Amino acid sequence: MVKNVNIGIFGHIDHGKTTLAKVLTEVPSTSSLDRLPESKRRGITIDLGFSFFHLGDYLITLVDAPGHADLIRAVVGAAEIIDLALLVVDAKEGPKTQTGEHLLILDYFNIPTIVVINKIDIASQEEVERTEKFMRAILNSTENLRDSRIVKISAKEGIGIEELKDTIREMLENMEIVRNTEDFFKMPIDHAFPIKGIGTVVTGTVLKGKVRVGDELKVLPLESTVKVKSIQRCKEDVEEASAGDRIGMALQGVDAKELFRGCVLTSLDTRLKVVDSVVARVEISPLFKYPLKPRMRVHLNIGMLVVPARMIPFKRVEIDGRMENIILREVKGGEECYCVFQLEERAVAEVGEDILITRLDLPPTTLRICGKGEIVDFRGIEELNIKRVVSKVGRIKVDRSRILVVGLTNSKEEAERLIGQEIEIPEKNIRGRLKGTFGTKGYLVAEFDGEVENRDEVLLRRLIRWR
Repeated sequence: MVKNVNIGIFGHIDHGKTTLAKVLTEVPSTSSLDRLPESKRRGITIDLGFSFFHLGDYLITLVDAPGHADLIRAVVGAAEIIDLALLVVDAKEGPKTQTGEHLLILDYFNIPTIVVINKIDIASQEEVERTEKFMRAILNSTENLRDSRIVKISAKEGIGIEELKDTIREMLENMEIVRNTEDFFKMPIDHAFPIKGIGTVVTGTVLKGKVRVGDELKVLPLESTVKVKSIQRCKEDVEEASAGDRIGMALQGVDAKELFRGCVLTSLDTRLKVVDSVVARVEISPLFKYPLKPRMRVHLNIGMLVVPARMIPFKRVEIDGRMENIILREVKGGEECYCVFQLEERAVAEVGEDILITRLDLPPTTLRICGKGEIVDFRGIEELNIKRVVSKVGRIKVDRSRILVVGLTNSKEEAERLIGQEIEIPEKNIRGRLKGTFGTKGYLVAEFDGEVENRDEVLLRRLIRWR
């Protein structure tokens, strides 16, 4: 039985990705996206190439991801649909900025990777060894790709290609590739075009579920209902396709001009949502050197779509037995938090989906990948009721039998609004509560769960709505 596998080819521009794809390819497929009006309006410059070849019992779809700095968004789209990656590095030049970015993405998504050192025919032995040593050091710094294999080739001269194929086959045989065929159908559209006599044809990789000729599907975010007229896999007509398959479909009920990358074909029982707000549990890359602050503009990679968004980082804290969402002034490399992202355009997403956070406004010579996340919710800022902590410091004044707190307010009216608030003396780990007012100068009467003294510092923390 033929097993369908998707292999992505990554790497810096001009390091030989497309040459390697041509050497491996037996059946060419979709190579570029027609620049549709909607794509141009959204500034989509993605260009993924697809082709097929057979390797033993495997039918392999090659996904050639662009290496140019401006096309990092395409790499994330490719990473979502592949099972194994080939990271191509020029033996003479060694790894470059985009090599590092691509490797970080593959590490984030935990995609098994083979490092392919290319152009060994024009590099000296010393250069080849230096590049191999450098790449091994980089791999050792990753979380998931430390044990990645390294293969040396010349795609142009055909050197090492059989060894590469053997390595691919060996890795595939030792991988457990699980396909989710029982869930709802989901296929991001990466190309759409009209064919005379057939109509609208779309291509994509099925992420989960199954589809049959005659099925009714939805196109999100268009909310259009379409019917599947025909399905092709590796240029052969089939009646059915399922998760993992790279397919083309002729659709009835939608014009190709309406479609753009970011559209998703899905079954009528889908759990996908069309949203303008995303809440995610986020990890900031320890390699990212810039702080991220509330309302900062970032780029959110959701599936094959890149959406500009404003991020608001917050943490969840239990206060008085209740979970509160507290704003963070900034988050830095290596830190974890929650973020709500206000999208500048609607996107198709689902709870549990992985996202990537990038700063594409930064120079291409610097690392622009901020971090990764997992979608947990779609609530907006108002619903999340994000708050900020306001702290005030007072001091203890013991007046006969009364314990007073002074310095928190300057008037009786302000003091009355603080009655019932909890306070603490951090140095002594003593907690207390404001019980009433005293006099007209803003003094407050307090009770504590421990011994206090004159001039002890008292801390009052209050939560107020953040906006």
